[in-house]
Amino acid sequence: MIELTGSERIIYEALVKAADACAPCPKHDDLNELIGATSTSTSPTIVKRLEEKGWVEVERFQRTRQVRIVATGKCTALPLNTSPHWRLRPKNVPAPAPVAIRTRRPDIAAEIFTEAARLGKPAVEYLADLVFVGWEVEKPRG
Repeated sequence: MIELTGSERIIYEALVKAADACAPCPKHDDLNELIGATSTSTSPTIVKRLEEKGWVEVERFQRTRQVRIVATGKCTALPLNTSPHWRLRPKNVPAPAPVAIRTRRPDIAAEIFTEAARLGKPAVEYLADLVFVGWEVEKPRG
């Protein structure tokens, strides 16, 4: 395998430690802190490089990820929310128009839009997440 830089090694070791403990994957902010990075893109870039170099495999979800250490096969804990990342969500899962939600149930619409804002997401993207999660629950029911 391709050798690791100092920062890659530190992040890799943090991922190994989490996988050995079957703990959640460390957040990017925590990884950035380990290496003293100030840019928010540093640790995601390093995790991507570890993936490209064959040291880890990453399954990305909407708000987190699960990492498998290639050398041991151990994984970090599966996150509670396994909604796929918006870039990976199937295109055939439609999102209802925000106006349709507001018209049908203004009370629920207010809650949904407040949560979307709290998460810093566009309402339509958050609605698509909710539809996908609902679909995943309903699909096995037949």
